[in-house]
Amino acid sequence: MKPEIDRVKDDLETIQKAIGLAPAFGSEWIQWLKRDTWLYLLWCLPGFILIASALVRFDNTERFLGLMPAQWVGILVAAVMLGVVVVVSRKMAGADGRPAGLVREYKRINALGWAYVLPLLLYFVWAKQYDLGGRAFMAGLWLLMGSATFVGAVCTRVWVLLGWAIPLMAFGLLQPQTHSRWDGVWFGMMFIAVALLCSGIQTWQLRGMEKQHAAH
Repeated sequence: MKPEIDRVKDDLETIQKAIGLAPAFGSEWIQWLKRDTWLYLLWCLPGFILIASALVRFDNTERFLGLMPAQWVGILVAAVMLGVVVVVSRKMAGADGRPAGLVREYKRINALGWAYVLPLLLYFVWAKQYDLGGRAFMAGLWLLMGSATFVGAVCTRVWVLLGWAIPLMAFGLLQPQTHSRWDGVWFGMMFIAVALLCSGIQTWQLRGMEKQHAAH
């Protein structure tokens, strides 16, 4: 009986949202979103690793298991980033009692990642044709990803994506002006900026959601 009642309740909420009688999110979402806000801070981890590695002078003449220290740092950062993605995805879309509508919203946002595939492929092909490489290639890559994320945030009104778009575009614009010796520091600061901005935007949105529900 309970599953049928829950289904009818979900259908009623969907109709109310469609005709504007209720906010586009459930009031029960707020407590879960508050719990998820800290997850964005996990993106500080690769940032701290990159900054620490940039401040330490490695002897690149030595190799460990066939790789130089800088290469091991890259592998470590990639592994940490993958771990953060897995933890955040499983936590935000997990079956831990959170509302089904919130899980669907997270999955919808995550599905936007496929929109990067074609632009990135075209960018790599274009860069290969014009023999673009080095810092110019990387700066263009960050600008492409940042601008695509910005367009996605505006079109979908998922404003937390601005927490990625702004640092990516800023990093792409500033990279030609920075010394290559400090690329790791700037790259690390970008991840920390992403973590703080996403967390701040989420908190700002939660306050708006609470006010909107209080009005209803």
